[in-house]
Amino acid sequence: MYGNTFPSYLDKLTILNNKLLRILQKKGRTCCNERLYLQYNTLPPVQLFSYQVLNLVHKVVYCPHLLPSIFHNYFTLSSSIHGYETRHNKLCLSHVNTRFGQRILRYKGSQLWNHLPSNLINSTTSQSFGKKTKIVVFL
Repeated sequence: MYGNTFPSYLDKLTILNNKLLRILQKKGRTCCNERLYLQYNTLPPVQLFSYQVLNLVHKVVYCPHLLPSIFHNYFTLSSSIHGYETRHNKLCLSHVNTRFGQRILRYKGSQLWNHLPSNLINSTTSQSFGKKTKIVVFL
C-alpha cells in the first residue's frame, strides 16, 4: 500500500522508475514519460495504485466470489442504502474527519469509483474494465 501516501513521497521512486524505463528503451531525457509507460503497458507508481484499487472495487461489486469473504461487504452501493433504484452503481462514502481518514482503502476506493464515467462503472467483465480503466487512470 505504498501508493496510498502523499505523491511527493513517491517522487524519488517515480524518478527512478522513469530512469529505468529510459535505460531499458534506450531513450533520451527528452522522451516524454507517457510513451515510456505505454511501451511497457504499465503505469507510473501513483496511477498504478489507483488502478489496483479500482480493480479491487470492481471485483467486490461484480465478482465477490473471486475474493476472500472479508471483502464481500467492504464497499456499500448507494442503491442498497436507499429504498429506490438509482441510475448508477455509485458507492457510499463513509464520513471521515481527517486527511488520514481519506487514505483508508474503503474511502479511497469509493472516491475513485465514484469519479469514473458511467460506462466504466457498468462494465461487468474484469478484462474490459481493466483495459478501459488503465486508459482513464493514465490520463
